[in-house]
Amino acid sequence: MDYVKRFYISSLLHLTFYSGFYLIYLQSLSLSKSQIGFLIGLSLILVALFEIPTGIVADKISKKTSVLLSKILLIPGTLLLYLANSFWHVLFATIFNSLAVAFLTGAETGWLYELLSRNGRRDEYPKIYGRLRAFEMAGSFLGATLGGFMARLLGMRVTILLSVPFILMSFLIVLTVPSDTAKSRLPYGYHLIETFRFLRSSRVLTLLFAYASLIGLSLASFTSFMQLYFYEFMPSILGVSWLFGLYTLINGISWYVDVGENRRKVLYIYSPVLIPGLTVLAGLSSWFGFLTLVLGSLIFAQAFKEWQRVFQGAIPDDKRATLGSFYSLFASLINGTYISLLGTILGKNWNKSGARGSFTDVPGGRARGS
Repeated sequence: MDYVKRFYISSLLHLTFYSGFYLIYLQSLSLSKSQIGFLIGLSLILVALFEIPTGIVADKISKKTSVLLSKILLIPGTLLLYLANSFWHVLFATIFNSLAVAFLTGAETGWLYELLSRNGRRDEYPKIYGRLRAFEMAGSFLGATLGGFMARLLGMRVTILLSVPFILMSFLIVLTVPSDTAKSRLPYGYHLIETFRFLRSSRVLTLLFAYASLIGLSLASFTSFMQLYFYEFMPSILGVSWLFGLYTLINGISWYVDVGENRRKVLYIYSPVLIPGLTVLAGLSSWFGFLTLVLGSLIFAQAFKEWQRVFQGAIPDDKRATLGSFYSLFASLINGTYISLLGTILGKNWNKSGARGSFTDVPGGRARGS
């Protein structure tokens, strides 16, 4: 089987059946809301702190090893959740799971790009990257939906435990993929310094980081508050829930579908205008919100796939995972700060003009991002 298909299957099998009821499970363990909030915040902080060190490990030792470590670390994390009877058990599970996310970030895409380059398939990377994300979302969707049914029939603890065999299958499939060969020969500290110097001196990377923030934040500002937006239009929790599920499906299809290299490049050029423009339309009419949801997701997916091609092509193999981690850290900080500020701004305007009016009143283009 082609190694690309193995990447796809591994992403699909990366099922966490408890994702749909995780917070309810924590509440059933008698954790307080402040403890739950602390754990959610801690997981984001830990991923950010682990990003760069794990990226260096991937570049120094092996990107494949980093991805395999990511899969393995999920097993004790899941088992600790299954056995959890206190806040401390969940805390240690959070640490393992955060490390798993950090070891995967940057390493998986860098490894895939290197393999494709080695086999003369570099031009296929944008399409393959998009489909990898689509299979990943399909796995998330299946995990959340099937997990809900399983929890109802078998209980939450058993459902959590049933995630482990699928994680092991995902690990075994990744194990069969050819290894990467490009490794940094520099000491750990010097590798980090040299990577930072490369990032600071590269005008291309600076522009790429700015571009990704522009198109990402525009769509995120809509999707982050879309449940409240549509609840004003269709005041039914069931309707909004189904709509959110539909968004997951639309997003997955957007990543899977590839419009072709030429159209992708056109969308890449014009998406900094198209995506904010669609968000402005969402502020004018709720029906335009559906248009923003569908077209915005499709345009963003195509543009970001092209962005990935340019980004991966602009960085050296021996710094690929570390620079990918730098971008993930940058994106997390920018998104977190922006959404927090936007939530404050929207909150002040919400009672005056409603959801749609609040979006229109957002400074700097009336938009939000993804």
